Amino acid sequence: MRLRGFREADRTLLTGHWLPGELLGLPVADRPPLAEPVTVEPPVDDTTELCVAPGLGFVRFTGVDWIHRHARLEIGLRDTAEDPKPLLEAAVRHGFAVLGLHRIHGWVTPAAHTVDPVLESCGFHREATVPQALWFAGRPVDRHVWSVLDA
Repeated sequence: MRLRGFREADRTLLTGHWLPGELLGLPVADRPPLAEPVTVEPPVDDTTELCVAPGLGFVRFTGVDWIHRHARLEIGLRDTAEDPKPLLEAAVRHGFAVLGLHRIHGWVTPAAHTVDPVLESCGFHREATVPQALWFAGRPVDRHVWSVLDA
């Protein structure tokens, strides 16, 4: 899978029913029908790198630290039927090979999805748990921090 730079025509790929800021943002199945979709803003400075996989979703590196070479990764997939692994692999490749990052990290909300096997198969390791970090499905839930280092 290949990523390409964001273009204004790709704006529809930046809106969906995933949790905001997720490392592997898959559409949430039980999301209330009247819930506002999450919208990701296009980049406004050099601390954000936004790419798209046409027709599939987006990959965004935020808080890019160009000196220490690390960033937080967010992915948004449009369709739950799509296998997220190819997009995650493309994002990691892009982060290391194109952006020259040494560490990529992101947030995962286990109450929303079970994505541990996909993350582990792409080299990610769980670093930490942030208790009650997000309000989800009427209650506070934990979030995990996952990361991968350039080998």
